[in-house]
Amino acid sequence: MAAVGMVNIGQLTRERHGRDVVLIGLSTSVMMHVETRTTDPYRSEVVAMSTETRTVLVYGATGTQGLPVADQLLDTGRPVRVLTRDRDNAVALADRGAEIAVGDLGDPASLERAHRGVDRVILHLPLQYDFGLHETYGRNAIDAARAAGVSMLVFNTSAHVLQGTDVTVYRVRQKVVDYLRASAVPSVVLQPTFYMDNLLGRWIKPGIVDDGVLAFPLPANFPMSWISSQEAAAYAVAALDRPNLAGSTFDIGGPQGLTGDTMAACFTAALRRPVSYVGIAPDAYEQALVPLFGPALAFEVAEQVRCIVSRGDGTVDMSQPRDQLDVEPVPLAEWIPRQRWDG
Repeated sequence: MAAVGMVNIGQLTRERHGRDVVLIGLSTSVMMHVETRTTDPYRSEVVAMSTETRTVLVYGATGTQGLPVADQLLDTGRPVRVLTRDRDNAVALADRGAEIAVGDLGDPASLERAHRGVDRVILHLPLQYDFGLHETYGRNAIDAARAAGVSMLVFNTSAHVLQGTDVTVYRVRQKVVDYLRASAVPSVVLQPTFYMDNLLGRWIKPGIVDDGVLAFPLPANFPMSWISSQEAAAYAVAALDRPNLAGSTFDIGGPQGLTGDTMAACFTAALRRPVSYVGIAPDAYEQALVPLFGPALAFEVAEQVRCIVSRGDGTVDMSQPRDQLDVEPVPLAEWIPRQRWDG
């Protein structure tokens, strides 16, 4: 079964004001989707299939990125089918009217069945540090969409795909994008920055709430675009019905570039108590990951941080996606009060 969401991948301890504050590191690949392989009794089952030609198939619909997509589609009355390895995880969506297709990204036959009668697809892939498996999953999903003759596939890469680097994660994502473009499936690619939702993770939120410390592996003065999962979902939903954008790639971020200190100020104002920012150095971040993942994987994760920081600016120009996709931006100062910080 897939464990989808965000995971604790490191702890750092620093001295602050005479006491220890635990700083939790996280993957710089925004949301980390960690795949564990177990036997799934529903692996090839497809439930409640429809012949509705406007049906949208959503990958990862029970996860942090895919759930807002499914919610927004259902809110507008669109026929929705969700792909899951365990139908019990999608009961709430089924109760709202979504069809459930039970399948596995590693099982092309189950994907073929899941795509029957589907006209559009929104694809999120579980982030694999088994890079060959990540590429295989992408190819399998794209092949199924091509065989079904879908009219639009929107691929959220789950993070930026930075060009001209030797970072393996970026190169593997780019291979999937290249395969999609070569497939002739009409498609739009969305490349989000960091998700605001990462700040709710169990390695960051307790530091903010209990210690007044927002810790993240970027320098305090480094500007970065942050986007909410709801806003990213809105871009994906909007792209579904814009065939004129087929072949386009959009970097998507929030409405403003935020430094760590600016983010801390937003939290201070919203929570009405002091919050400060502490940047985690990439080398310290890497060393914190070694006991959990070994030196090779720790290097790959930290190398993403180094690559981003070396560019000097993590913001993106949002003028084109806003003009083309007409999505209402969500500033961090508005996002914070909408979340639960007391539990």
